[in-house]
Amino acid sequence: MSITLSPEPATGDGQRQAAPARTLDAVWVAVFAAVFSAVGAARPSLWFDEAATISASTRSVPELWRMLGNIDAVHGLYYLVMHGWFAVFPATEFWSRLSSSVAVGLAAAGVVVLGRRLSTRSVAVTAGVVFALLPRVTWAGLETRSYALAMAAGVWLTVLCLAALRRDRARWWAGYAALMLVGTLLNVFCILLLAVHAVLVAVISGSRAVRWHWALAAALTGASAAPFLLFTQTQLFQVNWISSLSARTIGTILQEQYFDHSLAFAVVAGLVIAAGALSWSRAGRRSRQLVVITVAWIAVPTIALIVYSVVRHPVYYPRYLSFTVPAIALLLGLCIVAVGKSRAGITALLMVFALAATPNYLAQRGPYAKEGMDYSQVADVITRYAAPGDCLVMDNSTTWKPGPIRPLLAARPSAFAKLHDYGRGPSAIQRNWLWDGHIAVWTWADKMPGCPAIWTVSEYDKTLPDHQQGSALHAGPRLGRAMAYQVPSRFGFRVVERWQFNFAQVTKSIR
Repeated sequence: MSITLSPEPATGDGQRQAAPARTLDAVWVAVFAAVFSAVGAARPSLWFDEAATISASTRSVPELWRMLGNIDAVHGLYYLVMHGWFAVFPATEFWSRLSSSVAVGLAAAGVVVLGRRLSTRSVAVTAGVVFALLPRVTWAGLETRSYALAMAAGVWLTVLCLAALRRDRARWWAGYAALMLVGTLLNVFCILLLAVHAVLVAVISGSRAVRWHWALAAALTGASAAPFLLFTQTQLFQVNWISSLSARTIGTILQEQYFDHSLAFAVVAGLVIAAGALSWSRAGRRSRQLVVITVAWIAVPTIALIVYSVVRHPVYYPRYLSFTVPAIALLLGLCIVAVGKSRAGITALLMVFALAATPNYLAQRGPYAKEGMDYSQVADVITRYAAPGDCLVMDNSTTWKPGPIRPLLAARPSAFAKLHDYGRGPSAIQRNWLWDGHIAVWTWADKMPGCPAIWTVSEYDKTLPDHQQGSALHAGPRLGRAMAYQVPSRFGFRVVERWQFNFAQVTKSIR
């Protein structure tokens, strides 16, 4: 890749003058990435995974600790971080997702810092902008899960590894080992960064002593993380929904791992990388080093998850490798600078990437963007139309995936607090689980005559319109065969209004 590399200033005035510029680069890219991700954060409905975050993070720390012994230990540190976030901000669509948008900004700053240390300022800034545009990043910035934080951890741990290599002091290696352990607790797959950093050390460091110092720190991290890694094996049942590998996995890696569902972005990225590879023979030493490091950062964790999925248990899922996204951004940044050459050329290529990302970016911010789920829309109906003292019936015969119907309530529990939920079993806190238990509707039928109105949440019925209102509406084939309708109807309740969304229908019934 024909990139002119400017040498790093050694000491003195040149270094002092360059530092503010590097800092400002990272700051403005971070702000751009955070804002770009946060746009439209309030629009998509909350969904199953985000309901899990809200359910776990809004309980007390002792209650959270007890729950982690049963489920979601791999997310424990993230839930603790979000527990602190929710102590300040409400658990709404926008404010919960803003945490991930902020993490995206932090990760983007890390991409710029790392790019500047491994290459030129042009490559660093370009990579930061590409990172902000990547569909996987704009998706993670709108997801109340640990993916965006894993991106930040991945890039800043790599920055720390590079700093420890150059300083080679015991306190730096101790800090590196400690923070690598924290990164693993945040996202269990971050432990694979040790293999990536082994490549970085081999490429960057020419000192045998420094390599041994890194190896000692890596061994300390591995030994410290081993109990946690072994314990997570007891909760592998949580990912039983992941399919075994097939020929389609290759396409998933190429398109979804970094580009979400944006085929256009994937094609443009492939063409730019191919064009950059054609100039490999003219690449400078630092460009070659960056290519080796980023390719290892992408390939090693991906291969590791694939091998584990074949040998032990299926765990490969594109989102789980979010901590490797900074690598593809750096590789694309390098190739864009190599192909674009001038400022105008680089800007033009970035505009092409932005245009390619636009359709998917807009789709990510649609009302049902989160796996088609409509938890928020249901909660909005209850908030607006239900009266205090009305009763709630949850139709547990729905075929929703990946879980039962009760998680819908955990996403926006305050919306349903004014209703009598006689079908609620032991609470999630009592069960040390993510969701409340469910009690069949016929077991509390004796309480129905005291209900002023019954609000029933069931499955979408494609034979009916999205909204209906009348004195006695037909239940429809889907709701009509459910006990959630049949039991109340025996007490004279009739449907007077219906709202339908993407997965759910909500009905109001009175006597």
